[in-house]
Order: sequence, then C-alpha cells, then structure tokens
Amino acid sequence: MTVHDIAPEDALASLRTAARARAAARRPDPWPGWYPVTAAGLFGAGFTAIGLSVLLPQRLRLPAALLQLVAALLLVGHVVVSHRIEHRPGIVPTPAYPAAAAHLLPPAAAGALALLFGPAGFLLTLGVTGGLTHLLVLHRERARADAS
Repeated sequence: MTVHDIAPEDALASLRTAARARAAARRPDPWPGWYPVTAAGLFGAGFTAIGLSVLLPQRLRLPAALLQLVAALLLVGHVVVSHRIEHRPGIVPTPAYPAAAAHLLPPAAAGALALLFGPAGFLLTLGVTGGLTHLLVLHRERARADAS
C-alpha cells in the first residue's frame, strides 16, 4: 500500500473546491431581482405600443410609425434581455402542464377581444395580459429557485 503525503493546506483547499462544486451543481444562480419586472415590462409595453399604433387614425402617420418603432425597440430589448438571462442551464425549466396552461391565457383573452375590437383589441390585450403573466411566471420561478 502506498502512502501519499498531502499537505493539510492542499487537502483543505481540495475540500473547499469540492464543496463549491457541489453547491454550484445543486442550484443554479437565480436571475437578478430586476429581471422579472424588466422582461415583463418590455413585453407588455411593446405589444401595447403596437396596439396603440393600430388605434391611431390613418391621417396621423407619424405618431403611428413612431409608436411602431418604439414597440419594435421594446420587443427587441425584451428578446435580448430574456436571452441573456434565461438561456443559462437550469434557470427556467420546462413547465409541467398546469403551469404551461398559464401561458395560454393571454393569447386566449387577446383572441376573444380580437373578435370584438379587431387587431387593436388583440394587441392591447396581449400586451397587458402577456406582460402580467410573464411577470407572475418569472416571480414563481425565482421563488422556486430561492427555495431550493
């Protein structure tokens, strides 16, 4: 049998490294506290701005075009922020059926109002309900990540 002489400092450093590796593997770093409000706000404001641009009279082309540009910037910002934060391993798991059904409520409500109010009703409803649903889902996932 071979006996290895390991310095106590090296053994302690190895144990600390192993403990950090176990902790990192156990729970992913949750996203920053500002993320749920920012992502939901960008999503909701973007679709709401598109809906408002549809509601504007046709003779006011400049405000409608300006709202559409602002909406595009807001939605691109949402995609960039979401991609940077959520596309890390273990951050947002694939939801089970009951949680996944919550994502269907905003388009369903928007579709119902589209029948009554046309495209503007669809977009305004999708902006507000989609933003709120996004916020609630992200807060739930953050609480779940903090609990583990």
